[in-house]
Amino acid sequence: MTLDMIRMDGFWGSILAAESVKGCGAVMHGPGGCRIMLSGISAQSIVREFRVREDPFYFNEPRIPCTYLDEEDYINGADYKLSDLLSGMDEKVAFIVQSPGTSLIGDDLNGAAYRSGFRGKVVIQEENHMSEPFHVGYDATVSELVGELCVPSKRNGSKVVVLGIPVSMDGWEDTVDEFRTYISSMNLEAVFPGSDCSVDDIICSGDAATCITVLPEFCRRTSEAYLKLGIPTIEAVIPVGFENTRLWIRALATAMGADPCKALEILNKSSMRASSILKGALSGGLALRCATYSMDVDSTVALPLARWLYDYLAMFPEEIAVMPWWEDRFLDELRSFLSDIHSEESLVGSLTPRRCDVVLAGGQIAALLRKNGLCSVDVPLLGPPTHRLRFVGRPFLGAKGAMHMLDRMFELCERD
Repeated sequence: MTLDMIRMDGFWGSILAAESVKGCGAVMHGPGGCRIMLSGISAQSIVREFRVREDPFYFNEPRIPCTYLDEEDYINGADYKLSDLLSGMDEKVAFIVQSPGTSLIGDDLNGAAYRSGFRGKVVIQEENHMSEPFHVGYDATVSELVGELCVPSKRNGSKVVVLGIPVSMDGWEDTVDEFRTYISSMNLEAVFPGSDCSVDDIICSGDAATCITVLPEFCRRTSEAYLKLGIPTIEAVIPVGFENTRLWIRALATAMGADPCKALEILNKSSMRASSILKGALSGGLALRCATYSMDVDSTVALPLARWLYDYLAMFPEEIAVMPWWEDRFLDELRSFLSDIHSEESLVGSLTPRRCDVVLAGGQIAALLRKNGLCSVDVPLLGPPTHRLRFVGRPFLGAKGAMHMLDRMFELCERD
């Protein structure tokens, strides 16, 4: 089994993005086998009030109802099943995603929605994003919801739309809370499409003054959807580590004409605490200095994360897996940085993997490599998650993310 086999793809991204919006329910038109894991991951990643759903489209799993196509449906069509499913939904929006095979049948999904009597809005995703990167499907869904629901309004000069925080990221709630706090301290109002928002939030977001990115690959099409409404997007630095988070706050404050002082004061409390702990530990604070790490992250956060590990902890890459979708300009910038620290040979097509001190990767990949003795510390970044019952988030963005990564790396480093 290669590491790529346990990476979530765009099909999953489409469905989890729809599930992230309160009042929107993802509907799968396809066989039940495509639903089983996704329903569980949705319930784990997006905490909602639990409801038992006993009808034949749910089978006691509360999320992502499915039409459960069989072999006869592929011959005769199955839009009647979708009508029956929608008739029992009470969400404001039903977002329909077809499995790859089902999309070839040519079912009349619009007619099925009309015949169902469903009182809400039905959005049908025409594209299928299976085998594409996770962020492609995620971005496509959020952009379609914005395009279908959002209406242009008179500008609210204090409202900002924060894009690119996916619910596949362990600890996304902590990240949203942190950035909402920064934004509120600048007397601004924030909306978070694709993470902590509702259908009504998206409908009303058409009056925002600007959008700002967090993980830019998760919101390129969504930025375009907002631009059609006359709302521009600031592509800010990815806020990983204390300094980049500081730059992110300043970029937003400049664009909105706001005072960043209170937000920076909140951030400085965390950065000063981290610095004091490291200094107070004396030689213990040097435990990771010149340590090695390997990174497998399906995101452009790879570069700012590598910079932070070097600038803040003097850590050096053993291997950094190159994602096939990374653009040449990004790769050139990454190679330039690695060349400056004499680590240009660390770029690889995929992890060998070689033994290192720390692995930063998707939760399942990171846990697998540590279990096999290929690292001392595993730091989970983007999904899939490592465990089902997650009571405490494990963010990696912002100040909370920096503190979590430091805590995990030093705790496990001391054990070994």
